[in-house]
Amino acid sequence: MIYRSGLWLIFALVLTFGITPTLLPAHATDAAWARVQRGGYTILIQGGDASGALSPASDVSADCTTRTLSDRGHQLAQKLGARFAARGVRIDRVLTSSTCNARETARLSFGSSPTEIFAPLDQADGDDSARKTQLEQIRTTILTFKGSGNLVLLTDRTNIMALTGVTPRPTEAVVTAPAEDGETIHVAGRIIFD
Repeated sequence: MIYRSGLWLIFALVLTFGITPTLLPAHATDAAWARVQRGGYTILIQGGDASGALSPASDVSADCTTRTLSDRGHQLAQKLGARFAARGVRIDRVLTSSTCNARETARLSFGSSPTEIFAPLDQADGDDSARKTQLEQIRTTILTFKGSGNLVLLTDRTNIMALTGVTPRPTEAVVTAPAEDGETIHVAGRIIFD
């Protein structure tokens, strides 16, 4: 069976040379895309920042009427939404931190989906008790999501790392599912956009 699927070469390279070929992220990304196409998952994404990376800078402007993303950040956000649309991925709801960068990323990527600000997605204060409460609110939102489409959470890298143990690349989404044995959140896959 392994020979028919073409994975025998990857398996042989890993065993023989300790090499993890670049095909592995593509397979992981394809598997994650297949999952979110079925729906019922929560997708954690970093909001764009003014430098163009996907990781929010702190911005405190109240109205968010001016463009806050760099040209590269703007392009990445549009490309992100186009990829979800091209794959036929249904988004039921988008929750975003209150930063203008995350809100603009949400608008550019998922403009047709219901979007709302969810304060627990903001960068955490230094207070450990408040941080635990904040993460628990996000975790509860992930675990209670029951949709036929997917839930998107636009937050910062620190929150994604604290919730999943994954350090996402600037252009990567972490796909989560209901917890399995011994987990609080199950990482079901990762999608690399670049």
